[in-house]
Amino acid sequence: MFQNNSPWLHQLKSTRPIDTLTEDIKTDVAIVGAGIAGVMTSYFILTRTDKQVALIEGGRVAHGATGHNAGQLVSEFEREFHSIVQEYGLRKAAQAEEQVRSAWLLIDEVYEKAKLTTPMSTFMGYVGYATIERVLEEMRNNALMIQAGIPVYPIYVADTCPGLDTIPPIYRDFYTVIPHSDILSLLETEDTQYIAAISTKKGCVNGALLVEELTGYLLATYKGRFQLAEQTHIHKVILEKDFGVLEAEKNSITADRIILCTNGFAKFHIKNNAGKDIDTSFHQNVKGSVGYMSGYLEELNRPPTALAYFDNEQIQKGHAEDVFHEPPYFYMTRRPYEIEKDERHNLICAGGPEILIEQPHVYSHRDEFSEEMTKKIDQFLKKTHKHAPKDNLTYRFLWHGLLGYTKSGIRLIGFEPKNPVLMYNLGCNGVGILPSIYGGKRIAQLIDGEKLESSIFDPKDYDA
Repeated sequence: MFQNNSPWLHQLKSTRPIDTLTEDIKTDVAIVGAGIAGVMTSYFILTRTDKQVALIEGGRVAHGATGHNAGQLVSEFEREFHSIVQEYGLRKAAQAEEQVRSAWLLIDEVYEKAKLTTPMSTFMGYVGYATIERVLEEMRNNALMIQAGIPVYPIYVADTCPGLDTIPPIYRDFYTVIPHSDILSLLETEDTQYIAAISTKKGCVNGALLVEELTGYLLATYKGRFQLAEQTHIHKVILEKDFGVLEAEKNSITADRIILCTNGFAKFHIKNNAGKDIDTSFHQNVKGSVGYMSGYLEELNRPPTALAYFDNEQIQKGHAEDVFHEPPYFYMTRRPYEIEKDERHNLICAGGPEILIEQPHVYSHRDEFSEEMTKKIDQFLKKTHKHAPKDNLTYRFLWHGLLGYTKSGIRLIGFEPKNPVLMYNLGCNGVGILPSIYGGKRIAQLIDGEKLESSIFDPKDYDA
């Protein structure tokens, strides 16, 4: 067994003193959770409104899911676009797609305004497919996006692809046929099962380091309006008609608005004194999954990239652990990384295996890393990534993190229907960084009183 050793936490400077809650406080907005969602929500509220913000964290800033993720920037949903259209309609599905993509501009805005120095790479990555059926799913998505006026990413299909002649004529403009060797080159693999690839905009960033740096900026820039309380565990949320109270171990926070920016598994109870019970529905709305990742170092001689692989063998086996019964996939990223003594390398990260857990509240980042998961990732890398060492693959990092999947697979952003004092920006759904940044902006707009069009992100009253 191995320790949970995250490369993102390894880079943290941790020079800030820990500020805990030592007295009862009152504020305009209280945010629970100081990961990427909570800190970005704080940023947008502070920069776009005149509200006071208190950010409450049970542990240390960025040490939760943000410090134990895959470090990828991906403006996608972990659901097929056509399934979102079927549930919400084309107009709202397209609106949501564009909103999540807008987070690319938002993160640039944050970097520019806060003068952040945390390294971030953006590039065109690739997703590889081993079956024509999966490719047809992507073409179906593209057809709907084009109908809605959304730009689509190119699809490349190998000239030797089995079933190439069965692709419906209506999809002819959605793909380009290229030599099979070019497909493998794009995917950096020699595994000939992959017969198609999609090019998509992707990025890499140490989200924990980004959050740590941005928190320092907010503390320095918004003195008097921004307060941080770490190692302050909230055990109860009490909601009245016009305000709410967060009860910690010794003190309390009273606020006009309370925003939950957790992974969905906060260990507290919600008592709504102004309406129907929220506690039960909230805690049953998010499923838990533990994702496993590994990382090793190599020479700094290749550019950053992010690659994903829908493996035919894995699809045939089925994937009972998958939350939405979507086909499983593995992924690999490469980005520059500084380690001890400022020595620069490329950090190669790989992941994909997830395990559903029935009781997310008992999960701990201190849990050891599963040797079985190490073997799965090891087999994937050696079989798929042509640059991976085949004989002496030694991992510098092995880590896992708790993912929160909402009931719909769509992030929750907005007011709790049973009491709008409570708001949400939560549910990573496997791809959390960019959606949480957009969520922070949307929350700020709502806090500022802006009337926004209804969205697929709006929390639902499942008891209504």
